[in-house]
Amino acid sequence: MRPKKTLLSSGYFFVHNLIGGYHSWGLARLLVLIGLGICLSMIWGGVLERETLSLLTERYKALPIIRWLPNPISMLLLTPFHWASLRFYLLPIFTFILAWLLCARYLQDIYNLPSLKACLRYLFACLFGMGYPTLTIAAAEENEKPVDSSYLPDIGGPGYLEIRSGYAVAVSSPQATSNIYGEGLHFLQRGEKVEEIADLNDQTDRIEAVSAFTHEGVAIRLSDIHFGYRLKTTPAIDAKSREKATKPYLFSTHALRYLLQSRVVTEQGLTDWRMMVKGMIRSTISDFIYQHTVRELLKPPADYNPYADLKKLFQSRAFRERLRKMGTELLWINLGLFDLEKEAYKQALLETWQPQTALPQTISEPSRGDNFPDQDETNLARFQLIEELLQRLDQNPAGEDPLKTIRYYLRSISHPTNPSVSDQE
Repeated sequence: MRPKKTLLSSGYFFVHNLIGGYHSWGLARLLVLIGLGICLSMIWGGVLERETLSLLTERYKALPIIRWLPNPISMLLLTPFHWASLRFYLLPIFTFILAWLLCARYLQDIYNLPSLKACLRYLFACLFGMGYPTLTIAAAEENEKPVDSSYLPDIGGPGYLEIRSGYAVAVSSPQATSNIYGEGLHFLQRGEKVEEIADLNDQTDRIEAVSAFTHEGVAIRLSDIHFGYRLKTTPAIDAKSREKATKPYLFSTHALRYLLQSRVVTEQGLTDWRMMVKGMIRSTISDFIYQHTVRELLKPPADYNPYADLKKLFQSRAFRERLRKMGTELLWINLGLFDLEKEAYKQALLETWQPQTALPQTISEPSRGDNFPDQDETNLARFQLIEELLQRLDQNPAGEDPLKTIRYYLRSISHPTNPSVSDQE
C-alpha cells in the first residue's frame, strides 16, 4: 500500500511541477512543447501526404530501421525528409507565436502597461523559467546603473527581489498573508508583488504649521514642527548599538504588518507612511489646542507651560499605543511657537493684555506705518470685547453653560437697559 501511495505522490509532484514549476522545470516544459509540436506535425503530414510518403517508404526500405518498424510509423519518421510535409511543421510555430502575442496583449490591457515588451518577457519567464528580471530595493545613487526590473513592479513574480541593507519589504501573496523580507536576494513566485517598502533608518520630517480653534473659537497656529520616527523595532536597540551596526537593523515583522493594515485609501490612492505619521501628529496638536483657551496658550500663567504639556502628550502611553498600531515609534519632536492665525490681530490683542509694555519683535512682525489701533479703531474695539468676554468666562461659576454666559454678556452690551440681562448678571 505504501509503494502505491509513494508512486501517486511522486506522479502528482511531477505533474504539478511540470505545469507550474520554476527554473529547470521551465526547460522541461519547453522540451515537452517542442516534442508535442513535432508529433502533431508528423501526424498531419502522414495523414495528408500519405501516398507520397508510401512511395518514399518503399524507396528507403533497404534501411534496417525502416524495414523493422511498421509501415505507418515509418511514414511518420520520413515526414521531415519530404519537402511537401515541412509546411505542417510551421503550423504549430505560427500558432504558438499568435497565442503568445494575444496573451501579452491581454496582460497589457488589464494591467494598463505602456509597453508590450514587459508582457512578452513575463510570459516567456512563466513558461520556460528563463530570463527572470531583478528588482532592487536600495537608496538611489547617482552613478549606479538602474537594474532591469521589467514587469516586477506592475505584475509581480516570477523574478528576483534584491533588498539592500536598511530596508524591509512586504510582498503580497494571493493565497496567504503578506511575506516580510529583509536584506538579501529572494525569489518571487507567480502572483507575489511588492506591496510596501519600509526604510529602517531613522526618518525626519517637518510640518510647517498646524491651525486649529481654541475652546472659545479663536484660530491658533503652531508652526515649525520637527520630529523623528522609525519603524518599530524588536527587541529594543539603544542608539549606540544602532550607530555601530553593520548588518541590517532588527525590525518587527508585526510592525510592518500593522503598517499595511492601517493605511487609508483617499482620492489620490493609498496614504503613504510619512503622511500617516503627519496626520496623527496634526490631529493630536489640534485636539490640544481645542482643549485650551487663548490665554493659556499665548499668555499662560507662571506655573503652566503649554509646550511642556504638549510634549508630555506625545510621550504618553495613549499616543505611543496609537503609533504602535501603525507600526511606528516616535523618537523625538521639537515644537515651534503658538500664535494667532491672523497676523493683523496679534498687535491689538497683546496691547490689550499689556497696554504699557512694548510688543516683542519675536512675537509679531513690525507694522507698516502707524500703530494698528490708530489705523482701524473698529478692530481695537473688537479685541477689547474679546478680552472682556474672556475675563467673564474665567469668572463663570463651575457647572454653568459658557454659551449662556456669552449670550447674556452680548445681550447686556447691545441692550444695557434690559432687566432680564441684569438679573442673569
